Amino acid sequence: MKPVIYHDERGLTLVEILVAFVILTTALVTMLDIFVLGKRYNADTCRYNTAMALAQSKIEEIKSMAFNSVSNAALKSFSLESDYSQFDGFAYSVTVVDSGLITKTVTVTVYYEDEDMPKELAMTAEISNR
Repeated sequence: MKPVIYHDERGLTLVEILVAFVILTTALVTMLDIFVLGKRYNADTCRYNTAMALAQSKIEEIKSMAFNSVSNAALKSFSLESDYSQFDGFAYSVTVVDSGLITKTVTVTVYYEDEDMPKELAMTAEISNR
């Protein structure tokens, strides 16, 4: 009687393991890329929201001034002002246009860098002589 030889082929071949490794690596690289993009968009949004809040704050500050003292302001860094010293990297300018006898159009433009690219955000408001 001849001995019975079993051919147990339940294991994985090297090719199958390499294919699985390539698929898993591709999925992992894609997921990491999504995380990096998400972080970048989150940082962009954070700086944009900061610029928006600074512009709004500066407009409110201008609204509280006497009507006749509202005038243009050249480019100035927020970090040079005591109330805004923590906002390094943000600057602003103010443009005032007389819209009539009792109104002025005030535009505050905030300048900042995002991903080493210069960006700007402008916010406009109408103020009147009270």
